[in-house]
Amino acid sequence: MGTIRAFVFSFLLFAISVVASAQPVAPSLSSRPGAAYTLYLNFSGFNFTGNWGSSGQAPGNMSAYRNQTGPNFTAAQQAEIRNIWSRVAESYNMFNVNVTTVDPAVSVGGLASSNYQGRQQWYDQTARVMHAVIGNRGNSGFFNGAGGVSYVDVWRNSYSGTGNSNGIKTNWTFPSSLGGFGAYHNIFTAATHEVGHAAGLSHQGDYTGSTQNNAYSTNNGSSTLAPFMGVGYSASRNTWSVGRISTNQNTIQNDALRIRQNSGMGGFINDGIGRSIAQATPISLSNGQIKPLVNQGVIVPVSDSNPNPIGSNNYTRGYFSFETIGGLNMITVNAGTQWLQTGVADPHRSLDATLRILDALGNQVAISATSSLSETIAINLAPGLYYIEVSSAGGKNASLGPSGTWAPRQFYDMGAYFLTGTILAIPEPTGATLLCIMITGVVFVRRRNV
Repeated sequence: MGTIRAFVFSFLLFAISVVASAQPVAPSLSSRPGAAYTLYLNFSGFNFTGNWGSSGQAPGNMSAYRNQTGPNFTAAQQAEIRNIWSRVAESYNMFNVNVTTVDPAVSVGGLASSNYQGRQQWYDQTARVMHAVIGNRGNSGFFNGAGGVSYVDVWRNSYSGTGNSNGIKTNWTFPSSLGGFGAYHNIFTAATHEVGHAAGLSHQGDYTGSTQNNAYSTNNGSSTLAPFMGVGYSASRNTWSVGRISTNQNTIQNDALRIRQNSGMGGFINDGIGRSIAQATPISLSNGQIKPLVNQGVIVPVSDSNPNPIGSNNYTRGYFSFETIGGLNMITVNAGTQWLQTGVADPHRSLDATLRILDALGNQVAISATSSLSETIAINLAPGLYYIEVSSAGGKNASLGPSGTWAPRQFYDMGAYFLTGTILAIPEPTGATLLCIMITGVVFVRRRNV
């Protein structure tokens, strides 16, 4: 693992250098306000003072997202920013992290947005804050060809002084090297990767036995699943993993554990949803429709100290209770968050969910555990009390390597979910019904002789 003075960069693609000077304002987005750690995604551009990295390269004036030079992003650009933000936010959603587009140096530090040097110093001097710039290069020679660059293990600490400590808590993602601004998947994957370095993570590698197949793990070329700390641009889904790092085949890195071990991070998130039948959260309905914004949670590892990605019992479960009058009930667990549109899963999903319906005694009456990340059960139920159980599919092992064997790499199935669907519930009394009961009710009193 690199020291805090080391820096790393993503695999090479191609580069375009554009210089811009204005700073348009991004939409205000925050995933978990008040969290212990802050990840500021800066889409507005940044004028960096001095050199960055041990090689002493000068970032200079970094352009805003899509090289926007006006005071505001267009509606289409704002939609793209929300798309990328939602993906990065879900990647860190299981940790005590607020992923935000609101500049903490301005909102908390009280600095003017035009005070680039003051903001740069504020990020360095403030523990548990990370400044991640997403935009084109300012200086055409600044890590030309890299998808992104970051110092290692710097997020938790504060720094002061000049030289290499100047700008140590600013890292970079370059869309121009990642297929262009429309390549949301590549941009968010690179940004998540670079911030992972800031949290202390090294690159994950692919091995067969003692032979390294890829220094940047692709999960042996999988098109469906790759680790964030490898290179997942060609895979449809990226997650945190456990496996050998690229610089030392004998060192196993547990991504989720290493992030959580940052000082002050605390344990994995507790979503407040009941984690057993006895603690089940009553489901919230509106005219028989499940309310997605109320009935949502986050599945995380059971153990804070020794998280294990393989096995559904190594993850928390969410339980909801409901009573039905009987008939056809349809319930869907949607893997992912719903920040962009209520009731619709955002583009990146970290969780592969399993859905079960249990009766009043806890016996399973239905299950959906397909290869899809989300699951749906449509079932005719007799009148009575039932429970919804949401759990993890239990993690994934690495894809087969060149020799037909897989290296000891494992992927987490954890992250956000929300419920949608229809439940034929027992209607709750209306205000008029309750008033009628109060007026017409008769109270019988039995006298006792004394």
